Amino acid sequence: MKKYLPLIVISSLVGCSSAPIALPKNVSTVPTGTGQSTYIDKIDHSFSTSKSISFSNIKVCAASVFTNDSVSLKDAAESFVGAYSGQYYEKSNSQQISAGNVFKLIDEQSNTIIVTGNMKTKPQQGGLIVDYIKYDAKISLINSNVQLVFQNIQAAQQNTGGSSNNGFRSIGTWSGARAPAAIETIDNLATSFKNCLN
Repeated sequence: MKKYLPLIVISSLVGCSSAPIALPKNVSTVPTGTGQSTYIDKIDHSFSTSKSISFSNIKVCAASVFTNDSVSLKDAAESFVGAYSGQYYEKSNSQQISAGNVFKLIDEQSNTIIVTGNMKTKPQQGGLIVDYIKYDAKISLINSNVQLVFQNIQAAQQNTGGSSNNGFRSIGTWSGARAPAAIETIDNLATSFKNCLN
């Protein structure tokens, strides 16, 4: 009976980890297809302005706030300790994702733009982990209301150490998936954009 105990413990831990964490009301999710677990789908930061603004103001603030910088992702997978020497041999791997245009769409008729960008999170888990968050933001001006919805939100760990770095992925909403840091990063971008317009 003892030999089955580790498997039971592992199974229990995996089951617990898929339970969703509490999320702000402006965050919508989609199911992963496994149990109760979900991914972040959209984050809605729509707001009303305190003064009259034009579509030109929207474009200027978007260009000022959102950036689509180059991203460098690293790992040390396949590093090893020599069997005889005891020396550590590090194989440093990196992949570079080039910078791109911030504006994906500018539609003057509907007063709508779609921007794409990325931003680093603050260091997490004792300062050991930093993620890049990439996103699209759809922004529409309707009278004095600004519809600001972040979508296609993904994360990539900057350096995964000894594990292979598989790049950008959907962001899980279970404990340990680092959704809170991603949400905080998007919140900070939304606040900067609102401040620019107001």
